[in-house]
Amino acid sequence: MSFLASALLNHILLMLELLFFTIGLLFLIGSLDDLFIDIIHTRNKLRPEAVSKEKWHQWRTMVEKPLAIMIPAWQESSVLEAMVKTNLNRIRYGNYKWFIGVYPNDAETVAIAKMLEEKYPERVIVVVTDRPGPTSKAHCLNCIMSVIHGMVQVAERNHEGWIPHYVAIHDAEDVIHPDAFVAINGQASDLDFIQVPIFSLPVPVSEWVSGTYLDEFAEIHLREIPVRKILNMPIPSAGVGTFFSLSLLLKMGLAFGYWFDEENLTEDYEISLRIARLNGKQEFLLIMNEVKEIVATREYFPHELGRSIRQKTRWTTGIGLQTMSKWKSYGIISQGAWSMKNIATIYAIARDRKTLWANPTVMAAWFLISITVLVGWVGWNDSLLSVKHQTALYFLMMININLFAFRMFQRARFCAAVYGKTQGVLAIPRVMLSTYINGVSCIKALKNYFLAAKTKQQTKIAWDKTDHRFPVMAQSEEVKEKTNETV
Repeated sequence: MSFLASALLNHILLMLELLFFTIGLLFLIGSLDDLFIDIIHTRNKLRPEAVSKEKWHQWRTMVEKPLAIMIPAWQESSVLEAMVKTNLNRIRYGNYKWFIGVYPNDAETVAIAKMLEEKYPERVIVVVTDRPGPTSKAHCLNCIMSVIHGMVQVAERNHEGWIPHYVAIHDAEDVIHPDAFVAINGQASDLDFIQVPIFSLPVPVSEWVSGTYLDEFAEIHLREIPVRKILNMPIPSAGVGTFFSLSLLLKMGLAFGYWFDEENLTEDYEISLRIARLNGKQEFLLIMNEVKEIVATREYFPHELGRSIRQKTRWTTGIGLQTMSKWKSYGIISQGAWSMKNIATIYAIARDRKTLWANPTVMAAWFLISITVLVGWVGWNDSLLSVKHQTALYFLMMININLFAFRMFQRARFCAAVYGKTQGVLAIPRVMLSTYINGVSCIKALKNYFLAAKTKQQTKIAWDKTDHRFPVMAQSEEVKEKTNETV
């Protein structure tokens, strides 16, 4: 090998070594962060609470608090009727109303909503927004809240009328658990915010893109959020299955001048952090009914690669960039900079924004592993042996491999707990697809956000939603995944 070629190879190896160390250290930091959550989860034996038959009977005989269910609907004509009728037949609760937000230029959805209002006048109220769509989901929710607020003012002025205790968000593709509202009604009346778990509806093993949502949401809502609850961290809203006390929403309207942030692509996440900022009392309700079903909202998620990337790009933009830009660390609240509550809040926010560097890091790690395999395949092993810090790199790699193996075990375990062993096993190879989707989504979010900032343009907040699917009645009645109590 010539001197020039040898120097070039050494330079390449030096750059690879630097890359391996950088990616390896970032991977280690992220893995140790996840391991801490795993340790807290295991040490506290966090799992869905098996509520006794006696407790359920007590809840079912309680006086029902009024519940207002907001359903923002832009171009939902294909699923809205099935969603409302299916859930009306499933829900074991009486004192609630649907508030369906529609747009004046979405004739098909308006027609279906009006038909439902005419057919179920005591249950359905249609709210037509003040601007044509698409605007943003937050704008639609604010229009609905304005109508609810108006109803409350009239009822208070007349000393009679229907005033909701909780106001909830659901989407037009949600399958609501039959006992969800009963469980909400059974909780302490002073709660300001209640989030029920969200899971994907079961999908065929051949649907790998939608299968990644099985894995991710099972792990988030069986592992991540229960740990946040026990550590007194802010509990993020999942966008559906979220219940706000009316009193808190009215308080937030006065404190901030708005209910839902129309300049944020993840208005649900942003409002949950503002609730924490006001020291609102939050609850994550992870319970099972008498037959060991988790009381959760279920829905279909995107099953096409492009739609999944588009959806997660919105999530990353709203959570990691727009909310960060507006509220910065968000950790300095009312009890002093170094109170345990503030430390927990800062840590929770850091985990939420971890996606900005963790997802690209994992994708880069897969790329470097591929390069290593390629180098070995073409016979450059002797060159790799000349790397100066080979022992340190090997040690770092072994630690990361073991942490990664444990992470895969955890993901498979939680997925299997909800969807069975077959899906649990498939969660392991699906992690590569999940890594690609999340990594590309993060890169696109960063690119779009900072390009908009550079050109002094506002990041697009129009309702760029994915198309929705809803199961037929027979399928929705079969959504009864039993949870393994060893979770």
